Amino acid sequence: MVEVVAEWAGTDRLFQLVFGGVLDLEEATGDGIGSIFIQVTGGQFKAKHVFHTIRLGLIGGGMSILDTKRLMDTHFDTRPYMENAALAGRILADLMVGVEDTKASEGDVDQGALEPHKFSEVSQICRVFNLSPLDLRKLRYADFVNMVRGFNAASDKKAPHLSEDEFIDILNRYEPEVTQ
Repeated sequence: MVEVVAEWAGTDRLFQLVFGGVLDLEEATGDGIGSIFIQVTGGQFKAKHVFHTIRLGLIGGGMSILDTKRLMDTHFDTRPYMENAALAGRILADLMVGVEDTKASEGDVDQGALEPHKFSEVSQICRVFNLSPLDLRKLRYADFVNMVRGFNAASDKKAPHLSEDEFIDILNRYEPEVTQ
């Protein structure tokens, strides 16, 4: 299980989405988890995606339903929506992609110097963003850039910017367009 500890509503809190929470999130929003993940991390979210991700993350992290309702009622609208969206994106990214253990043990290399996440293959991009290769090919470059920005906001391991030519090159190496 992936846990996120983040400052929200004045103190560090534990957020966790477990299977039941994912089902509740899908039911509360009417969207599938993959769609919610793409929309939130890509900046094309609905307020209900962000609200319910944070709410269910708190419940999954051990807060009672009543305390969660009180906290959401009093604090959700006190922060800019992009701050809340960044937290929701982090919760969803950690659920969908996982997190790398950053605890350095004896003999480990300095974990503070994490290598950036370089997207270079279609399979890698599809795995990180839970997309099929067909869905990836249908994406506009601007939507891909927004997804990477969301990924970077939610991850300690930043992905460098890809130019549109690099993005197209990755797609063409996977499945070159057939010319007739």
